[in-house]
Amino acid sequence: MDKDRSPHDVADEGAGGAVEELIERAFQYRGDVTVRTADGKSLTGFLFNRNAHAKEPFVQLFETGTDREVSIPYFDITHVLLTGRDAAAVSIRHFEDFQQKRKEQPQTGKNPLPPQAE
Repeated sequence: MDKDRSPHDVADEGAGGAVEELIERAFQYRGDVTVRTADGKSLTGFLFNRNAHAKEPFVQLFETGTDREVSIPYFDITHVLLTGRDAAAVSIRHFEDFQQKRKEQPQTGKNPLPPQAE
């Protein structure tokens, strides 16, 4: 499995959960998702909003490549896949690498890493 992807990637399609559960999981995800609709279309982008309590529940995403805002009603969604790179997973991995380097450095009272160029 790609180290920058969420472990949820392989579990979403056909997970047996309701569409609402998949939408909520996708909303919490920090990468692109692919939404498949009843007419067989797929839209990929960043899911930035959802409203399960609206008169007609919907999700909104910024479509990858166009950054166009797209609204999709819940009733039209058949699958939600976590397909993009999880940016937070990358940040966590970088932080863990930083912590490991700190542990490996002698305790001199100095910053264990060189300053970063701005």
